[in-house]
Amino acid sequence: MSSRPRSEGVAPAGRILDLTIERLREVLARHDVLIIVFYADWCTPCRSFRETLAAAAEEHRDVGFALVDVERQVELAKAFQVGAVPKIAMLRSGAMVFSHEGELTDEALTDLVEQVRRLDMAELRRTAAQRTGRDDGH
Repeated sequence: MSSRPRSEGVAPAGRILDLTIERLREVLARHDVLIIVFYADWCTPCRSFRETLAAAAEEHRDVGFALVDVERQVELAKAFQVGAVPKIAMLRSGAMVFSHEGELTDEALTDLVEQVRRLDMAELRRTAAQRTGRDDGH
């Protein structure tokens, strides 16, 4: 176990939440759009992506941003099928609508946030229901 202080890693700052499995439901309920970044303290790309994430959190104040330490939140990392870090998961209305393993540029992240905001969730649910054979007619 490392004795390195957490501040040397990718600890959350400002508007970025430190997400745990215990807080997941509460955080999902508070944010229509939520961006979760899974990271590890030893991961150099994770540390460099933090600047991009912090800038996006300031620019998109209506969006929730969270970090998950995969070594401390193993269950949450498994639930989101994290195979490599950083992993970015974007959720809208509690549903994962995008995931990506690796860093994103500022421009790519901003573009994705805008796309997620514009999603027609009713249409997405109808399409998902039809694909699973559960057409509720709503």
